[in-house]
Amino acid sequence: MKKLIVSIIILLSALLSINAQFNKAGRTAMQFLKIGIGARQAGMGEANIAGVQDVNSIFWNPAAVTGVDGIQASFSYTSWIADLNIMSGAVGVSLGQVGTFTLSYITMDYGDLQEAYTTSPTGNIDTRTGSSFSGSDLLLGFGFARKFTDKLSIGVNLKYIREDLHVYYSDLWGFDVGSYYDTKWKGIKLAMSAQNFSSQARWLHTKEEEQQSYELPIVYRIGASIDLLGGEDLFLGGDPTKHLVTLNVDAIHTNDYAERLHLGLEYRAFDMITLRSGYRLNYEEGNLSLGFGFDYDAGFAKLNLDYAYVQYDFLESPHRVTVSLEF
Repeated sequence: MKKLIVSIIILLSALLSINAQFNKAGRTAMQFLKIGIGARQAGMGEANIAGVQDVNSIFWNPAAVTGVDGIQASFSYTSWIADLNIMSGAVGVSLGQVGTFTLSYITMDYGDLQEAYTTSPTGNIDTRTGSSFSGSDLLLGFGFARKFTDKLSIGVNLKYIREDLHVYYSDLWGFDVGSYYDTKWKGIKLAMSAQNFSSQARWLHTKEEEQQSYELPIVYRIGASIDLLGGEDLFLGGDPTKHLVTLNVDAIHTNDYAERLHLGLEYRAFDMITLRSGYRLNYEEGNLSLGFGFDYDAGFAKLNLDYAYVQYDFLESPHRVTVSLEF
């Protein structure tokens, strides 16, 4: 078993270095797969794969869902740019030593789009035809993660992906893999994940057009998290029931852009109120993020309400709201 675990870790490390020499900006399809899900994660600048272990971790690092205790369900709404709306949700069930199972989904609605010609047959500047069309994105996921030791967790997420645009569509299967390692020393945790391994997307299925296929945005992440305040063994000490401060750092590499760095900070007070902030480096938009959370124990279940705001300078600033229940 130890040899298997070591082999998986080595494999994940190797995957993080694949295609590092390429920068294929704008050449991948199904870009909705890169939109961050979960207000808690977005509020920390999307630096979370080692610092968050809730059911929404299935959208970032499938190994981190081993932090789910019992049953956890979550629903998120994102008011995205250009009047696009994203709905997502996940349910996780922990079966003890067997592992944690998850079901998840993401939907994006394009709304009504004006149909237009690339050039006007009459020479007019306005090439719109007066008709409209629509489009949508869909992801359905089934994940499994297990703690192999009290420190190491490994997970995988199998997902069905589909994109519709006008009368064309492309659907395929993909998967994510991830690992999560709690050092049990000074609140330090490490994680890695690799997402969106799949065949290439194709909208036209004729023999003449079979070469027109597109890669999916493969995302590699390496993350670290450290609890600075909130325990006697931490660097700043403190009482975990009163104040908890966590610093997160994620390094990102994709097959369609250069390397990026995400930084996130989370402050939790009295197991009830949480404040978050984050910053993403090497982005033209959406660098700074802010967020907050509120927890309420209703007896039969614990309710979590999270909100995140990401600052955009030239585009509409996205807002995210996530509601979670823990049973």
